[in-house]
Amino acid sequence: MGEVYVFANQKGGVGKTTSTFNLGVALAEIDQRVLLIDLDPQAGLTYCAGYEPDELEETIYRCLLRDISPWDLILTTKYGVDLLPANIDLAVAEMQLLNVPARERRLTRVINQVRDQYDFIIIDSQPSLGVLTINALAAANKVIVPVSCEFLSIRGTQALLKLIAKIRGQLNSALQVAGLLPTMFDARTIHARQIIKILKTEFKDIHLYPYQVNRSIRFSESAAEQKPIFDVKLQVPGALAYRELARDLVKSKRRDSS
Repeated sequence: MGEVYVFANQKGGVGKTTSTFNLGVALAEIDQRVLLIDLDPQAGLTYCAGYEPDELEETIYRCLLRDISPWDLILTTKYGVDLLPANIDLAVAEMQLLNVPARERRLTRVINQVRDQYDFIIIDSQPSLGVLTINALAAANKVIVPVSCEFLSIRGTQALLKLIAKIRGQLNSALQVAGLLPTMFDARTIHARQIIKILKTEFKDIHLYPYQVNRSIRFSESAAEQKPIFDVKLQVPGALAYRELARDLVKSKRRDSS
């Protein structure tokens, strides 16, 4: 049965989409079956994976609101991962779901239909704590929190952890925080190094991944070219971090199943 991860942080611009896409490709490179789910109306993940969101008529919106089977909508990519895409229609879902029975579990129903066919399902959530993010947390086994190395990102992390505690109590008692992933790290700045120290002290009960995704223009270039970072420049430190994270996730899954 596939392990379901969600990248979440209510602050935008911390690397959720970049991390979802590049981690998915890194997992596929080590022979894992991977499904990426775009749960952000901005549809950045869909674009990174090689599709133009505005040209898609069939997206996850129809799974959530029209009970269409995800198997009818899943797209393949040239990088070995499958994609359940999104576009701006998903913004309407945020409002429409408010009147739907069991609205917090709509994504869980979708994932349960395909879960056995994948080793990992990775969700890219939107930068808010609304009903779509709640759906992602209700459906997931584990949360990875990307934290950009700046102070405001820490505040977003604190708000997310409070929401996760509520989700555990009401919707998903098995939900775990897999760890905090430092992103946009610049070793040349004192501030970035201070943020790492703050993460170690403020969130000492949460695993802090021992590698950072360094700030690099290569990530913007790879997104513009609709390619994973590995295809643009292999030796970017962030690329190595995603490969290490992929190996760690596979090891964790094997430990949990043994």
